[in-house]
Amino acid sequence: MRWTATIALFDGVVIGASLAILQVPLALPLAAIVFPTAFIPLIGATIGGILAALVALVFNGPIVALIVALIVALIVVVVNQLEGDLLNPIVMAGALKLHPLVILVALTAGTVLGGIAGAVLAVPLVAVAWSIVRVRDHPATVALSPPPRRFFPGKPGAGGRSATARVQRDG
Repeated sequence: MRWTATIALFDGVVIGASLAILQVPLALPLAAIVFPTAFIPLIGATIGGILAALVALVFNGPIVALIVALIVALIVVVVNQLEGDLLNPIVMAGALKLHPLVILVALTAGTVLGGIAGAVLAVPLVAVAWSIVRVRDHPATVALSPPPRRFFPGKPGAGGRSATARVQRDG
């Protein structure tokens, strides 16, 4: 869920900043609408962007409004392409510990085979399948590996003294 919020934040900030640069009225509220709609897979940011283009079309004079609305629509298309082809695979790959190309192929195959539902289910299914393969190949190291040890000052093993060590020495 954190990676989805990161991508939604990217969509909201870029589209909102673009609206502000183009001096579209209500740029901040429109950016705030783009953020939650970006949580809807594949079409969410487009829905928010269409709303922004419609607001840009309503304000200003007829010719200026049409030009600004077309620029907003172009920005929305560019942001959606960046999100789908670059950000989604990279961020999801980091979160799921899969290669970005695997994510991209899974999304493509899921979309072709199952439409929006296939796109939503493709990456989780591939992540589960990869986890099963990892456990099957290395059952002792994957299934029973302890969480990574974190070192902080004042904790044992970090060079600092823990509370227990201070009490024993001082006590």
